[in-house]
Amino acid sequence: MRRSEMKDWSNTTKSSMLFEELFKIYAKPLFYYAAKFVDDDTAKDIVQDIFEKLWAAPSLKVYYSMNALLFTMVRNKCLHHLEKQKVRNKYLEYSRLTLKEEELWFYMNESSSLMEQDMEQKLNEVLERLPERCRQIFRMSRFENKKNKEISEALQISVKAVEKQISKALATIRLKTKDYLPFLIFIATHFIL
Repeated sequence: MRRSEMKDWSNTTKSSMLFEELFKIYAKPLFYYAAKFVDDDTAKDIVQDIFEKLWAAPSLKVYYSMNALLFTMVRNKCLHHLEKQKVRNKYLEYSRLTLKEEELWFYMNESSSLMEQDMEQKLNEVLERLPERCRQIFRMSRFENKKNKEISEALQISVKAVEKQISKALATIRLKTKDYLPFLIFIATHFIL
């Protein structure tokens, strides 16, 4: 509708005929304008909301142009919708990332727990294969926290013999559990404060 064909709405009282005329003239152009910014369903809702507001208004007084008023109303509604969508998307993205992080920690803990169990089983197998005296000395040293001198006195052997047996056990353990070294480094760097 060109300016010369525009109807002067400024002194018009509201009626169903006027409303129907407004709807016929502006509904499609407003929809297409809104659809540039939002999806079609939202554009339809926005245009419908605009006309509902016009119908609910006690009187319809337009001081400038009905065209400008309606398109400004649609633009503002679109901007408001996009702003709400932006906030909603930020929240959803934050929630999604938080959920993924929690899921990652869960699986990492599950995975490390399984790896710990596997490593403990492997360590027990290695210890069981050690000669009995070597295994006994290593267990006293590492699991019972006894000092080398205490072990030597308890077993009536020299401190040097204790040290040699512990070194032998550690070398065997290192050799047999070398595949677990990356896991141990990961655990040490991520979980030990």
